[in-house]
Amino acid sequence: MELKTYIETGIIESYVLGLISDVEAEEFQLMRKLYSELETEIEVVERRIERAAFDEAVLPPVQVKERVLQSFRWEAGGGGAFAGDVPPNYTFINIQPKNNDHIMVHKYWRIFFIFIVLLAKILLFLSIFYFLKYAQIKEQRTGFNFRQTSTEQYAPNISSENNFTI
Repeated sequence: MELKTYIETGIIESYVLGLISDVEAEEFQLMRKLYSELETEIEVVERRIERAAFDEAVLPPVQVKERVLQSFRWEAGGGGAFAGDVPPNYTFINIQPKNNDHIMVHKYWRIFFIFIVLLAKILLFLSIFYFLKYAQIKEQRTGFNFRQTSTEQYAPNISSENNFTI
């Protein structure tokens, strides 16, 4: 097939728009490898489609823009950033440091943080306490005391008759 007739079939437009089948896409990829002119044709078609999309674009009505912006305004209750007046129930949180060395935090967060640290320490103490209690009860049940064991129990019995000399 001649390249010019292949281009005139509209395969490039279909490829750019994503309308070709998998078989046609494989064939087109093979043709792209064989003919470098197809790359320039693809760019031309992409620019032509983009230009047509911008030239024939339909703008939405002005009322739509006003309705969208209205939802962002404070007066409408949308809570947006376009309003001149701030509603009375709005609270600003200052996160800018005053002396560039710390950030201001609400006092309730400080109380919450102290509570969490104390709770963590209490839970750590209780976990160690109950672990030691568990070890003590297990020790009493088995009759095995880890502190009073000697190394003699674990050393192998070496008798004088089994000594080897070299």
